[in-house]
Amino acid sequence: MQIELEKKFLIEYPKLNLIMQKYDVIKYEIEQIYLLSDTGSRRIRKLTDTGITRYIETVKIRINGSKSYEYERDLTAEEYEKFKADADPKRSPIIKDRYVFPYKNKMMEIDVYPFWKDKAVLEIELESEDDEYFIPEEIEVIKDVSDDPKYKNAYLAKSRQQAAGSR
Repeated sequence: MQIELEKKFLIEYPKLNLIMQKYDVIKYEIEQIYLLSDTGSRRIRKLTDTGITRYIETVKIRINGSKSYEYERDLTAEEYEKFKADADPKRSPIIKDRYVFPYKNKMMEIDVYPFWKDKAVLEIELESEDDEYFIPEEIEVIKDVSDDPKYKNAYLAKSRQQAAGSR
C-alpha cells in the first residue's frame, strides 16, 4: 500500500493535437468500474494502449481531498470479468481517454470524458504536500478541484448513473 498525493484541476478542453506533437504522450483508453466495498473506494480498470490491455484492481482509502492510501494489483482478463459481477449498481462505468506525459519532472494526466465537450481534468502526482509543480502553457486551468468531491471519478460515476436514470 502506498500513499497517493495529487493535485487535480478542472481545465478547458485541451488542445490535444498540440499536446501530442509537443510532448511524449501515451494515450490510454480506460474503462473504470466501481465495485461494492466496505473499505474505502474499490474499482477495477481496463487500460488499453496501442492494442495492449492491462487490468488493475485499486482500493483507495481517502485521507483528505488530495491524499489517499492506495493499493493496486494487476488482474487477469478473467478476474476482471468476474469482478464486474460486484459492480456498484448506483454507479455507471466511467469511460475516458487519458493522456499521460512528463512535464518538468512530473507526470501530467489529462482525462477526457465523452460527456464533457468543453472541459477535462488534469492530475499531477506529487511526492509531498509542498512539492513544486508547473502546468504546461498549453493547458488553461479553470480551477483547482483537488479537494472538491464532485470531480472525483467515484462521484462522476454516481452522477452519470443518476443522469442515465433520468432519461
